[in-house]
Amino acid sequence: MNIKDAILRLFKNLAHPTGIFGTLVAIAIPFLIYLAPNINHRETIRKMDLNWPLPLFAIQFILGIILFCFLSKDFREWFKGILPTKSVSIMTLVFAVAISIFAGTQIEARHRVQSDESVFMSVAQNMYYNHESGTCNQGEFDNGSLKCKATSNSFKTKGLSFLYRLGMPLFGTDLRWIFTAEFVMLPLSFLLMFLAIVAWTRQPLLAFLASLLMALQPTVLFQFRAMSVEPLYIFLSALALFVFKWAYDRNTVMHWTLLALILAFFAQTRQETIFCVFAFVLFALPRLLDKKDEKAPVFFVTLSLFSVPALLTISYFQGFGFQGGEFEAHGHFFEDLAKNWEVMTAKLDKNGNLTNPFLSYFNYLFAIGGIYLLFRAINDARKSDFTYLKILGFLLLYHVQTYVILENVSGDFSIEINQRYSLVMLPSMAFVAALPITHMIQYFTTPTGNKDLNGKGAILGVLIVALAFTGWTFHYKKNFNDNIMYNRNHLTIEEHEILKWLKEQPQADRFFIYGRPWHFVGYGMSSLHYDNARKMSNSEMKDLIDKYKGEVYYIRGLDCWDSHTYHKKAVEHRIATTCDVFEREMDLTGVKNILITNNYWVQIAKFNGRKNYNPEKIIAINELEVAPADSIATKPAMLKVHYELKEQGQAAAKWKFALLINDKIIEQGDYKFGSYDQEVDLASLQPGFNQVRFLVQDLATKSKLADVSKFYFEKGNGAIALTDYPIESHNQEWGNMRKNKSIEGNKLSVNGQSFISGIGMHASSTTVFDVGQKFTTVRFSVGLDDESLCSDGVAVEVIGDGKSLAKTPFFRNGELHKVEANVAGIQKLTIRSFPKEGINCSHVDIINPVLIP
Repeated sequence: MNIKDAILRLFKNLAHPTGIFGTLVAIAIPFLIYLAPNINHRETIRKMDLNWPLPLFAIQFILGIILFCFLSKDFREWFKGILPTKSVSIMTLVFAVAISIFAGTQIEARHRVQSDESVFMSVAQNMYYNHESGTCNQGEFDNGSLKCKATSNSFKTKGLSFLYRLGMPLFGTDLRWIFTAEFVMLPLSFLLMFLAIVAWTRQPLLAFLASLLMALQPTVLFQFRAMSVEPLYIFLSALALFVFKWAYDRNTVMHWTLLALILAFFAQTRQETIFCVFAFVLFALPRLLDKKDEKAPVFFVTLSLFSVPALLTISYFQGFGFQGGEFEAHGHFFEDLAKNWEVMTAKLDKNGNLTNPFLSYFNYLFAIGGIYLLFRAINDARKSDFTYLKILGFLLLYHVQTYVILENVSGDFSIEINQRYSLVMLPSMAFVAALPITHMIQYFTTPTGNKDLNGKGAILGVLIVALAFTGWTFHYKKNFNDNIMYNRNHLTIEEHEILKWLKEQPQADRFFIYGRPWHFVGYGMSSLHYDNARKMSNSEMKDLIDKYKGEVYYIRGLDCWDSHTYHKKAVEHRIATTCDVFEREMDLTGVKNILITNNYWVQIAKFNGRKNYNPEKIIAINELEVAPADSIATKPAMLKVHYELKEQGQAAAKWKFALLINDKIIEQGDYKFGSYDQEVDLASLQPGFNQVRFLVQDLATKSKLADVSKFYFEKGNGAIALTDYPIESHNQEWGNMRKNKSIEGNKLSVNGQSFISGIGMHASSTTVFDVGQKFTTVRFSVGLDDESLCSDGVAVEVIGDGKSLAKTPFFRNGELHKVEANVAGIQKLTIRSFPKEGINCSHVDIINPVLIP
């Protein structure tokens, strides 16, 4: 029978009332759902997306269990028929266990894609408490309920959240148990993939090697120790292929219905997964339509109906652009493909460590396997054997979803969080890579004329190759320990450090004010966004603090910092203003500062409610002025200091004020409303820079309310600012030296204090001045600029004519050291900075440097 006749026969077998009706219903469901937002029914889809998934999942889950129970005896019989020999089965089981032990002991259980993974958790909490399928963005847990302050439709598919919700009655609402649950899927996915390939190909050694190659990839192992949806994707893809073969062989309505339920749930892992379903449907058609019966219509309707949750999500968010930056979605497929190959085949770094969580050999094996599969498919088809042509066709159709992923979102793997997309491709890549290796081993180890390609020689050959591949992955133990995957993902580090801090605290019910409150909600902890917290009245704030017995915390995280914190291809564009406004208005007591990366800290503070004073009215300071000497009145030249203490509220009753000049207290006492003047004899000032510091503190909270400095340069005795003195030579390892600015061109800032005069440089550096024996003293302060926070430490040394005159200890961010050296008789003055370890982030500021005769 030719292809045309075969297709016509299939359509004839569908052309009966039940077949036509079922097909129309199956097509109508996705069509109407996708059409609705375009005919002014977007709100209808939004409500359906919130309310329909949970009951549909529940029905789907129950139906699946019932069907499997009815078919369990048939499954046992069928399963016995596809099981390979004991030796291969045991070998597969041993390697699955070994890899699982390695992953469980060498990879820390933690988020790898913070916000996405937290969304799944937050949706699960909402499903459990409120029977809704949206993200509980902000919420409070109270007396066994979750009161969501803000709920949104989740642009993530909801299958993983439903599984979390199923486990919550057994394992608890603190979803940290999910790390273990996802880890258990690692050996199960290994074994399921093995069984699925065995069932379809009857090549157990190929199945073993393909499953092993997949499981040995670092990115796979990392994801199975996280809370990502991709492990579920791999598990369900293997399960779907496995059950597909069972249904294909048995060919009954019940078998096909069970497969439809699994495929529909498989479609709930990623929005793009819905596209791979067509590969299963197309290859199932010859069996579904081998006669006029109910198999095809029941399969189509079941698949379409229970795919509704994913269809609703796709429909509601159609047209949304989630990705931004240099490679935003659409139109960059080939660029992304090229960049991803580059990332996945990156060379080791100079220390022999992986640059990215990919093993280069795997990608080259895949390329070789792809060529082999293509030639094998063409060659065998000439001999009327279409096995490999069908495999090639299935893989191409199955990976339409890969095109959609790379095209629909920015699929550039140089963005660390996108590297998880590779898990959609890796099982197929592993299968293709394993083909030529397995067949070559079988060819060289099978005696001429022997048809048993899975004999002892072949098993031994595959075992040797398997041990080599496994050893190669295991020898990167340090990279797994160091979490090389997403080790630059600031959000995952931020959350990890916050949870670590929480572990150190006594058990208590806490409330968090945070930029991404759903992160806390997902773990079962109450949290509100900064903006909503600001909208609370003073009495509401007091009630909240009383309810939680003072355990209310404000967290300044990633969203509060500037654009330098983010990857240039970042998913979102943020404006760091909300936190600044919040901190200006609220009374906060610092608890913990945690360095995350070179650009920001996570800062944790106790929330004490709204300030009952105006922070802008605490103090006003005029610019410093000099009153010249009055010879008639015999009055010397004076430095005039004028300031106003402007707050009159009750809050100021426990405030203290101090005025300091060069760290010497000139005046101190209670803070009192009023206008004040001070005069300081210029003769009492030190030559060069003089710091006039105004300090206001709250004794009740032991917090600093104002700390402002003004600087006056006394040059009457010939002192000269080093910034005004010619530099003979300068060199540094990174960037260019700047005068009166940091190395990145910002205002000089050390430990939150700003300075006007100084030199911004980067360690290691050497700066030489020819001072010509004209000076006796050099004086300055030195610190690491706040613009970059991750330095391992820097020291600064003053050298005169080759001799060390003064040297600081190694200091890190937040420290300001004073340096003074005797340079009498010195011709060549050198200021040298050098790092403790690597030079990263060593942005050195030489503050207020002065030469004194």
